[in-house]
Amino acid sequence: MSAPKKAGWIVWALGGLVTLIYGYAVVAAVGNLVGIPGIAAALGLGVSVTGWAWLSLGVALPVLLYGIALLLSRRRPGWARILLLVTGLCVVAVLQLDIMHVIPQSSFFA
Repeated sequence: MSAPKKAGWIVWALGGLVTLIYGYAVVAAVGNLVGIPGIAAALGLGVSVTGWAWLSLGVALPVLLYGIALLLSRRRPGWARILLLVTGLCVVAVLQLDIMHVIPQSSFFA
């Protein structure tokens, strides 16, 4: 009888940990959204419309994918919820790395 309670606690702990990592992704994206205009101003440049779009997408992606993962994981067992949340987190990481490394930095500045 104690095994389901223990498994439930582990699922909640893992879910909380994954949620904190999603939160870190949002905080890092907001830091970029706030910091890049300052860097651009220090260089005597501005942020282009495309740059604002990429920076805004960086903030919106973790929030959207977290919501989608939660919606998809309704009425599923705990392990499936954690798997969907981690999968969404992996997609966030890949897309943020693509924005950071594949998109030319010159497209951020005007």
